[in-house]
Amino acid sequence: MDVTYPGGGANRRNTPPPPTSRLPARNPVTPSGRGFRAKFFSPKNNRLVRCESLLEFDCLHLFEFARGVVRFIEQPKTIRYRLGTRSRSYTPDFAVDWSDGRRWLIEVKPAETLAEPQNQEKFDRLSDMFKGQGEKFVILTDLNIRKPMRLTQVKRLLQIRYGKWLDGTTQSAVPSSLENRTIAEALRIGASGRAIVHKLASRELACYLDAEITASTLLLPFEESHDDALFV
Repeated sequence: MDVTYPGGGANRRNTPPPPTSRLPARNPVTPSGRGFRAKFFSPKNNRLVRCESLLEFDCLHLFEFARGVVRFIEQPKTIRYRLGTRSRSYTPDFAVDWSDGRRWLIEVKPAETLAEPQNQEKFDRLSDMFKGQGEKFVILTDLNIRKPMRLTQVKRLLQIRYGKWLDGTTQSAVPSSLENRTIAEALRIGASGRAIVHKLASRELACYLDAEITASTLLLPFEESHDDALFV
């Protein structure tokens, strides 16, 4: 089963990646076709990004939504490492490049699988190896990715960012500052509801995403910590 989702993303200081970083090291959709296969269209990468599970598919929405994420690549490289007396190979699920120069190598794993002792030892070893290469090894589980309200809000805002609903709203009159006001207060001083949501969708403004966006939602100036909070 193949699924394609129109994601979206705005970025800062977005410079083209080296040619070798644009494509995965191997095809994550195996010829056998076992498991769930998904394709996520990423405007940020300007291509389909392939993944092996619904959990990875949901995770891609967070990468696409994060303002500081410049690009992300599925299965970017394979490394060799030793665990005890055995030599093994490992391919991260994703590499994520940030506008401030950080690179995260991502493993997406169900929380119950991560808790297995053999996996903990393996990932501790990999974390040390990648740290030595100036990269950060990050494990994201369903507990990080599938916060129910947050994931729903992120998907909704991505649809708005790249959908037809907000056509022309960037020309709407918007008061000079909506920061640190509730949506109700912003409406009272002349902002349109569509313009407010557009700013949230483009990450010009931020808000608390673990609760439904309502009139009482506080509009915040975007900070890098708001992107980091997407993965906690």
